[in-house]
Amino acid sequence: MKKPVHVSIESFADGQRIRQNAAGDLYRKGDHYYVRYDEADPEMKGTVTTIKLEQDRIRLVRSGTVRSELVFATGRECSGSYETPQGVLQLQTMTRSITSELIDGLGIVDWTYDLLVAGEKTGEFRLRLTIAELPAASS
Repeated sequence: MKKPVHVSIESFADGQRIRQNAAGDLYRKGDHYYVRYDEADPEMKGTVTTIKLEQDRIRLVRSGTVRSELVFATGRECSGSYETPQGVLQLQTMTRSITSELIDGLGIVDWTYDLLVAGEKTGEFRLRLTIAELPAASS
């Protein structure tokens, strides 16, 4: 069953913090939670992001105008991709940590990782995903 949620994503890199907010849906399939939302950034208009939250792994998939897939698993290098009109970039993530404080899919997931493009490290990143229940509409 889908539950409407507020999604906040904070990205930390090179001393900068970027925060995005969106309305989305939370749902559960088996042992995993999924969060799906429309990207708010004008450059990503028409893109839907789905985040699959597993016990020890996170999968982030974007489809639409922007198409990409990244996988995060602590201590493992995982392959990913980012499609551009010029072609597909091969990406790798090396996740250093994942901390999850979720209750029924609501709460905070925080992870740090290195991003590699064509085998070259491009930076160190930290993401914080906050999933909160939307307040009930008053009548």
